[in-house]
Amino acid sequence: MLRACCFSMLLLMAPSAGLAADAPANSGANAALKYWQAFATLPRYTDAEHKRLDQSLTTPLDADARKMVARAEYALRMMYYGAAQSRCEWDLGNEEGLEHRMPHAEAARTMISLVCLRARSRFEGVQNRDAIDDVVALLTLGRHLSLDGSLISVIVSHRADRVMGETLATYLPQLDAKTLKDLKRRLDALPPCGSSGKALATFEIHGFDWWVDKVKDTADNASFRTCLQVTLDMHSDEVRDLIDACGGTKEGVLKMAEQTRLCFPLLANKLELPPDKFEKEWKDEEAKRADNPIFKRFFPAFTQMAWRNAQADVRRAMLSAAIAIQLDGRDALKKHPDPVVGGQFEHVPFEGGFELRSKVKGRPMDDQAVVLIVGRRGK
Repeated sequence: MLRACCFSMLLLMAPSAGLAADAPANSGANAALKYWQAFATLPRYTDAEHKRLDQSLTTPLDADARKMVARAEYALRMMYYGAAQSRCEWDLGNEEGLEHRMPHAEAARTMISLVCLRARSRFEGVQNRDAIDDVVALLTLGRHLSLDGSLISVIVSHRADRVMGETLATYLPQLDAKTLKDLKRRLDALPPCGSSGKALATFEIHGFDWWVDKVKDTADNASFRTCLQVTLDMHSDEVRDLIDACGGTKEGVLKMAEQTRLCFPLLANKLELPPDKFEKEWKDEEAKRADNPIFKRFFPAFTQMAWRNAQADVRRAMLSAAIAIQLDGRDALKKHPDPVVGGQFEHVPFEGGFELRSKVKGRPMDDQAVVLIVGRRGK
């Protein structure tokens, strides 16, 4: 009885979702600690539920979807508390090198889907303020996550921008001018996204250094081959081919590794270039390293990162342009150019909204132009 009474008191004392949305920032608090609480308390979802979460932008908002969100209520409140803080230090460390695990990045992906479902549900119920609170909190989490120094988290942050941007775009036509202006102010105040170039030059190089040290520490040929197989997740025949391509010796592998090390700061700086220019620089570097199997192992299809960065920049600019159009009409496009290729986004109206299209495509991942759909057809 006493235990049940104490539990009831804790429930009464726990902050509500509304209070969490207005959680005050504490200048001395570390947002990452609240995010870890959020991630640690996420429910365990089945494979079928995860499949639905992966389709959060389109999955029906039925009773099962609402139950998935309801089960994560505490985790979502903790996310709000984290998003209210200005300081976020993940302090991941580099001790595990290539074996470093990133559970927070995977948990953040789940959080993106849950917030998408709840924001959609709230927009459908014309709870616009609550829905926008959800979106802004999640976007803040994405930006904070990208500061952990890893490329993976920068990519997850891009996903947050895409999913939340598309969610907002669907419901922009139902927002009044005051709400739109406040939304613009809040989006403009979001923290900056972490740099993929900086991640490559710091966190990723630490993983490479860790791997080189592991190879150096092997005592004999058997342990050397086992090290390559385990740390690079390769089959025994792949290990044999790698060693042969490096001259057949441990020393050859280490020599190729030292040549590869030079590429991290070089390519990190070039990642800040426009994607088409980076693609050219990358191809030149790839040609220079054509005979280096270690380079190929650590830098596969690296142009994808440059195009992902470009797509993220375009999507953020499109959302800003869409809000401006809702406020000031189509002529507002003149003040919101495409940040990658320049010029205006293409504007394609339809009954119930419009599309914004960029000339930027997603190569080498796909050949589709970046598009933002504002509103819903026929609405």
